[in-house]
Amino acid sequence: MCGLLEALDYEQEDVVIDAFTNRYSVTRSEAEEIFCETKKWLWLAANLRESPSERLFIDKPLAIIDEMWHNFILHTKMYYEYCMEKFKFIVHHSPTSHEEKATLEYKLATDPGAVFEEDEIQKKKQYSLIYEHLGAETLLTWYEKFPKRYTEDYIRKIRKY
Repeated sequence: MCGLLEALDYEQEDVVIDAFTNRYSVTRSEAEEIFCETKKWLWLAANLRESPSERLFIDKPLAIIDEMWHNFILHTKMYYEYCMEKFKFIVHHSPTSHEEKATLEYKLATDPGAVFEEDEIQKKKQYSLIYEHLGAETLLTWYEKFPKRYTEDYIRKIRKY
């Protein structure tokens, strides 16, 4: 397992960044920043892999990081090599299943207070993990700067296809 600085150092990032700017109407510097933050997310997820109680999740504020992660995964060989070199395993992308969504909808219908309470607990854990491992600046970028700039509507508008 590598350190954060090593995880951020990636020689082939131009390919990933160029592909992202081809798919989304963002500047190169925006794409570079988003890719940097995505590598931080992957590094943290990899470091927390052995602690099931400390797992990261992608929520709405992190939508643009998720879009970049999808973009990176499309370059399967590069993504595989990056993960194996940096983490010695693949950081898998596991979207919410239909069954998980149905269970959540049921819980929301029957006990919304419990769902919101559990959601708040999970968010606080995630914020703490990000702050502890990556610092306040990353936490603010992910949960204040990016969600204001890259709303779901905005992401849909900048997506070229």
